[in-house]
Amino acid sequence: MKSHSIRLFLAAAMAIAFLSAPFTTGVLAAPGENPQPVLTGYLPGGSSRTVLEQGSDLQRIRFAAGATSAVVRGDLPANSSDRYVLRALGGQLMDVTLTAPAGVSLSVTTASGRALKAVTSGAAGFRGYLPRNGDYILTVASAGQRVSYSVNVSIPQRVSFVSGATSTTIQGHLDAHQSLDYILRAMAGQLMEINVTPENKTQLIIYGVDGTVLRSGMGEGSSFRGELPTSQDYIVTVRAGDQGVSFTMTVIIPRRIAFEPGAISSTLRGNVGANQSQYYVLRALKNQTMQVEVTPGNDVQLRIYGADGTVLKSGTGEGASFTGKLPGTQDYVLVVRAGANRARFTLQVTIK
Repeated sequence: MKSHSIRLFLAAAMAIAFLSAPFTTGVLAAPGENPQPVLTGYLPGGSSRTVLEQGSDLQRIRFAAGATSAVVRGDLPANSSDRYVLRALGGQLMDVTLTAPAGVSLSVTTASGRALKAVTSGAAGFRGYLPRNGDYILTVASAGQRVSYSVNVSIPQRVSFVSGATSTTIQGHLDAHQSLDYILRAMAGQLMEINVTPENKTQLIIYGVDGTVLRSGMGEGSSFRGELPTSQDYIVTVRAGDQGVSFTMTVIIPRRIAFEPGAISSTLRGNVGANQSQYYVLRALKNQTMQVEVTPGNDVQLRIYGADGTVLKSGTGEGASFTGKLPGTQDYVLVVRAGANRARFTLQVTIK
């Protein structure tokens, strides 16, 4: 009988090597022989109840309460395998990373043994959308030598905006060195801004499901603002440092303002909830004059800043209009913020 030592950990930071590593699909290995205790905690996607065969060697992976990932570790004799089972929902993205010496393989299948279709996959990892609610099998197989390994399994929490909104705010808590993973869909050319506070206690990692890294998390702070290269899901990981931290994450995707051909102005109507903001973005050229007017101006505040962070109007007690020459060619973000009451407004932008 094989003797395995398996421990469940909350996921630590996702390695940058993983973010850039190539992937291919593995082959389901022969089942192991030694059943292990069920790993306790929270299962993503609902109920943890699954009937397994008598004497099954499958080891159940469950996430801790509130977590979006888990790590299992083990030791494998030569030419053997460990098999894990995880329950999740159809449509969820599952991201699996294997850390092990060369020659150790990973495969991900349905409970019936059918290999999953991957966005990116490989001997050292798998990333793909799950076809249905149910159990999924992860198999780690060794080659001709005894090895130690770890497997990080992540199922990011889906971020969605309220209908008509251009931002959302999420609050959470992280223990020291813990990460939480989120996922949201956005389109090519959209401007995405993410801010996590407190800034000095968290790091931010952002990458597309295709592996494109927007922010690696290596000493780059906890905010991001940039134009998205492709239309796809983007994974956002918030990571704590040496101390636990309660954090707030704001995700902003402004509505782009476009002028009709030959026009120099555009008028939009909107509404914004009490103490909430609506975000707009438009591209303009250096030395052009931009005029912005929000009416009625007594119900809202106006803030304007460039994609490079240059603040043209701070939005603190300055009214709801602006006229000024632009300092650079770039996107400019216009923020209409309501006070204590919900507000309906008209936004007029002119570029000369």
